[in-house]
Amino acid sequence: MPAMPQPFLQSLTGKTLVRLAAGGAAVLLAATAVGGWLRYRGLEEQAVLRLTTQAAAQARVAERVLVRVSETHEVLRRAFVDLWPGYQGAGTLERFDALMNQYPDGAWRNRQKFSDGTRFATGWIRSGTVLTEDLRRRTMLFYDLSTRYGPGAAMRRDNLFFVSVPEQSNMGFDPTLFPNWVYDVGGDFTMLDFEWGRLGYAPAPPGARAQWAIPYVDSVGPQNGPMFTLMTPLHVGERHVGAIGSSVLLKDLLEAVLRSPAPGTRFLMFHPDGRLMVDTALADRMSPSAVGARLDQLGGDLPAALQSAARDATDGAASGYSGGSDAYLAVARIEGPGWLVASVLPGAAVRSQALGVALLALAVGGLSLLTMLAVFTVVLRRQVAAPLNDLTLAAERVAAGDTAVHLPATRDDEVGQLARSFNDMAAKVAERDASLREDKLEIEAALTSLRLTEERWRAMTDHASDFIAVVAGDGTFSYVSLPVQRMLGVSADSLVGRDALELMHPEDREALRPRLFHPSGPAAQFRARHADGTWRVLEAVGRDLRAHPAVQGLVLNIRDVSEIVKAEQEVVRQRESLHQSEKLSALGGLLAGVAHELNNPLAVVVGRAVQLEDGAAEASVRDIAAKIRNAAERCARIVKTFLAMARRQDTRREPTAINEVINDALDVLAYTLQSSGVQVDIDLGSGLPPVLADASQLGQVFMNLFTNAQQAMAGIDGPRLLTVRTRADGDMLRVEVSDTGPGIPAELASRIFEPFFTTKAVGEGTGVGLSVSLGIAQAHGGTISLQPAQEGRGAGFVLSLPALRGAGAAGEASRHAPAAAGRGADILVVDDEVEIAEILRDILRPAGHRVTLAHSGEQALRELDASRFDLVLTDLKMPGMDGPALYREIQKRHAALARRVIAVTGDTLGTGARDFVQATRVPVVDKPFQPDDVLGRVDEVLRRT
Repeated sequence: MPAMPQPFLQSLTGKTLVRLAAGGAAVLLAATAVGGWLRYRGLEEQAVLRLTTQAAAQARVAERVLVRVSETHEVLRRAFVDLWPGYQGAGTLERFDALMNQYPDGAWRNRQKFSDGTRFATGWIRSGTVLTEDLRRRTMLFYDLSTRYGPGAAMRRDNLFFVSVPEQSNMGFDPTLFPNWVYDVGGDFTMLDFEWGRLGYAPAPPGARAQWAIPYVDSVGPQNGPMFTLMTPLHVGERHVGAIGSSVLLKDLLEAVLRSPAPGTRFLMFHPDGRLMVDTALADRMSPSAVGARLDQLGGDLPAALQSAARDATDGAASGYSGGSDAYLAVARIEGPGWLVASVLPGAAVRSQALGVALLALAVGGLSLLTMLAVFTVVLRRQVAAPLNDLTLAAERVAAGDTAVHLPATRDDEVGQLARSFNDMAAKVAERDASLREDKLEIEAALTSLRLTEERWRAMTDHASDFIAVVAGDGTFSYVSLPVQRMLGVSADSLVGRDALELMHPEDREALRPRLFHPSGPAAQFRARHADGTWRVLEAVGRDLRAHPAVQGLVLNIRDVSEIVKAEQEVVRQRESLHQSEKLSALGGLLAGVAHELNNPLAVVVGRAVQLEDGAAEASVRDIAAKIRNAAERCARIVKTFLAMARRQDTRREPTAINEVINDALDVLAYTLQSSGVQVDIDLGSGLPPVLADASQLGQVFMNLFTNAQQAMAGIDGPRLLTVRTRADGDMLRVEVSDTGPGIPAELASRIFEPFFTTKAVGEGTGVGLSVSLGIAQAHGGTISLQPAQEGRGAGFVLSLPALRGAGAAGEASRHAPAAAGRGADILVVDDEVEIAEILRDILRPAGHRVTLAHSGEQALRELDASRFDLVLTDLKMPGMDGPALYREIQKRHAALARRVIAVTGDTLGTGARDFVQATRVPVVDKPFQPDDVLGRVDEVLRRT
């Protein structure tokens, strides 16, 4: 009886397809889920990084917009101090009467012929204000400064004005925002109603920093939208007399900061105390409606997340996530006003992007799975199911006892061979049935064992962190496991048949060739080239199995130890850097004592040399005295330069003459360069403007460049020439340093500024000099670059620094003769060095002063208790009671005299001396000193007090 056809799902084809579909669907769903999650995490990290980068960039743009206002105020502050003495004459008061007029409401304003606010600076003085001569002079100086600097500020759409303290008055130039402001405000208008006004009139000690007021809408010109104001205090001596103000439109700042906002990103700007200044989600970014809001109004936990990120954003941008508001955020601080900018991205945007990728992958995978199942269905039906059905029917007939069954054997594949075998089996089934069953069982067991062994071997080698290689007797690879792809970026099959030594670095081949054919002892390290061209450090252990019949080769277990080696090298470099730092710290402590011991005798030498130079009748004697003085002053400069390099000081930037810093560095290295046979070609430009810099840090840069040049030329034959040139290039100063050494190879030029990278031998360099120099240059707003070698020899570096705008040539201030205000004073000189005290006495007496000497703090107190003195000059470093202790006693016993104390010291770079001078603001005379320096400082203090 013929067999009934089975349903499709119960057939071999159906069951196979069902299993394939179920397995494929499970793999597809799992892969989609894992891939979607990984993609989501990657998109999340990218979004946070993008937000962080964007917030930091927006903060830096805002700082660049705001710093120009701060720089303008600093120029105006210095101009006010310099010009104020010239406004004390009667002509200033006459100019005030010609410019200003009292109006019916009692307020003072410009006269009608000066009333055009687009051409003239305009001013207002509150009704009821007492017009003192001092106020009138300040008003005219403010008018001149507004006339000079106001048009430049107006071109940048900035408002520039000045206010007097404590009187309420305002003088400024503003043709773009409020040209007629002076006539729009009433006589009793008060500036204290505004935050900027309160900042301007708040008491401020000398040196107080400028302060920013948060944005507000001015009632005089609401059409301009929100604006914010910078107020910088002005002082005459210790007295707070006024403030400089500049107002900047908020929309101008936002146009620069939000020039290219990322799609879907929300931008906020807020004060550290929670006041919200800008929120692009609440209103149009140029609208004033967002001004006056607070972070608390945003709702949810977004305000708390922003405040938390703001606390972390001290040195850069900080990121975070608001779970309640489902938003990613990044916050960065704007240096100067201390405001914060934030970029916020909804979490739904990240998830929707990840979901779209996952759905697309699922759709493509599902379509591929259906296509594969359709192809399998056709193949299985034609090539497997139909022949098996015929074979099944024939087998059933044989099982029923019909041995005459004959299958068609026309096919030349496995099915045809099976048909012929079946026909042969059917013919001999009776006598061979038992034997076939036993053979079949043995074969199946052997195949299963062989398959399991091979699969186990493959699983272990293909999923190990190391890769296994078998090297044949001729040195070629006969087997390489799959992890080599992950380790070196090349496929395992591509290495089979290749020489094993080709993987190694040429310098490692000969050393490892014996180990390759006779592997023994500890693991061997060598370098191997990755597919991307880099070299990786590998470690291999081996076993000689050439006698094993199944292996017939050397078995190597190889792992990647690049990161371990790199970490060990980094530890060595860090240890060397720490050693250098400790040596430098010890050198600073030693030089502090040396400076005091050297500067005292140098002060005597300089002082006596000046006296000899001034009093000698013969020109030859004056010439010898001048040479002695110049040599002693050079020694003092060298000591000061050594101290500045060896001590770790707080960064203090001030207008600095770059030519003087270069000369000081060359003075320190003069002997080293001369003993090395190095000639110095100096071409320093004249009339160069100063740079705003820390002189000690710039000196370190030049010392590094000059020392590198000297060391580079030490091993060459031929001329050794160090060339140093300075010149102005637009708004920048360029310093060119070149040598005639061997130069820097082109392949190393891109790495010379990397930390710890050096071409010098071990012990000759740490590789941090150029890296530190580049950091110092960039911190000063400049850069250092390597220039192409000239005619194939030598190395050249160019240091570019921004010139200080609005400043004259550095180092050209005229020396004024001491004023006569302090002649004939009673002066107490305190110094434990008798020679120093005597030279000060010999300088002061010819000027008409009466001088008493004391050689200790205790003796000075006795003299002060016994007699009255107009001024005290005291050394800071003395045994027993030192200078700071004596000053404190003078404050207790003779409070009025504390304002007339001058410190004399040979180490103003020392922490103790520097802290004392900064805390007390005591005038200082540096050792060694010139007579004019001492007399000028004495007369200045006497005249001031």
